[in-house]
Amino acid sequence: MNSRYKLCFLFLLFISLTAHAASTYSGDSLRKIYLEMRYLYQIGIDIHQRYDFSDPAQISACNFEVGHNSTRAKNLIGATNRIEYPDKKALIDSAWAVYACSSCKGDASACVAIPEQLKQIRSIINEQRKTSKKD
Repeated sequence: MNSRYKLCFLFLLFISLTAHAASTYSGDSLRKIYLEMRYLYQIGIDIHQRYDFSDPAQISACNFEVGHNSTRAKNLIGATNRIEYPDKKALIDSAWAVYACSSCKGDASACVAIPEQLKQIRSIINEQRKTSKKD
């Protein structure tokens, strides 16, 4: 009788895992990625205005105050890998740039290309909205 419960448990576990594997990442929409990318970009700009990265004490303060955003930026990179996008390589590269921009490592040059990518993403979102309204 005990083995029947184990078998039933394994069957239910198998079904739940295969159902999860077959699901799409519907939670990762292009709009969510856009909003997160824009937010982290703004954080990055703020970081580079507020902190002097030649001062180790300020780097420590930055890490203490906003260092948690690196986790958000890493999650953004993962999300860009899971969605459909016309130029996926550029989107992933932009997510990496946002990661560099919003970190406390002092790479302000990483922030430069992000506004252009945000404009491109925004235009694709607008095109998708127009297309979905026609359907």
